[in-house]
Amino acid sequence: MRMVDKFGVGRIFVAGDAAHVHSLAGAQGLNSSVQDAVRPNALQFNIAWKIALVYKGLSPASLLDTYTIERLPVIAEMLGFTTEMHKLMFNESHAEHTPRSNADENGNVESQFERAMRRRGKLYMLGVHYRCPYQSTLHHTSPIVVDEFISTPTPKAAVVNSTYGDTEEDVLRAGDRAPDAPGLVPTRMTGSTRMFDIFGSTHHTVIIFAPILAKSVVRSILATLGQSFPKELVRRVVVLPGSASEPDDGVGTSSEADQSFDTEVLVDKAGHAYRGYVVGPQEVKAVVVRPDGVVGAIVHGVTGLKGYFEGVFG
Repeated sequence: MRMVDKFGVGRIFVAGDAAHVHSLAGAQGLNSSVQDAVRPNALQFNIAWKIALVYKGLSPASLLDTYTIERLPVIAEMLGFTTEMHKLMFNESHAEHTPRSNADENGNVESQFERAMRRRGKLYMLGVHYRCPYQSTLHHTSPIVVDEFISTPTPKAAVVNSTYGDTEEDVLRAGDRAPDAPGLVPTRMTGSTRMFDIFGSTHHTVIIFAPILAKSVVRSILATLGQSFPKELVRRVVVLPGSASEPDDGVGTSSEADQSFDTEVLVDKAGHAYRGYVVGPQEVKAVVVRPDGVVGAIVHGVTGLKGYFEGVFG
């Protein structure tokens, strides 16, 4: 079991088996490899979109340094627990390396191999993240992960450095996998869409959650994005709460606003988006989803967005 100490030097990058070799226990090899590099026709990749932006001259070469910063802690943790699973499966402390069996309190016999093979929550890899380790000095902080909604921990708060966390209800932080949300209804057309159909591997997506379009912070965000980035590079979407579908809640004025800012406006009829992105019905929150489907930023407004995009585009 071994891994590199850097995922790239200059114009050379390594990924997958070239970067890390580990036990088959836990079946983490394929997914961890495509999360390193690229997964065709899907999200969840780290280096490919960064190389594309640098190659096109849209981002500085320093963006490529975040490949090592973000992936190294994930792979290091993966090697650690897959090695432990390997030892448990094959009982390496036993001279003959034969799996032993143990009986539970009900008398059911289960071998160590069977226990090790049982897939636990984190092995599905939905909780793999690049969160800011704000309470730790053990990891480097990625400059393309910005979170203005993190609560400052108390001095006695436990330090948690896991990058392989389980998914948590009612918790979403910058660096997490962006959740899906079906049942989003456009204000200018029929039918519905979902977050996974809005995200794309060739653009960032800025999702602005707001109770009404008339909020000054919403107009300020849309104006800034419109002046700074073409929509092919940064797609912007406003998501209103399901209650906004009532005539008196201001959606009737959305046509003028979304046309003036060339912005999609969606109503979260089923409430999946507001629950999944942990937004209150009267709250304004801007969420940036990177081309790899990772939440790059969760911010209050223009200042936070500028901070994030300066890290990406320089």
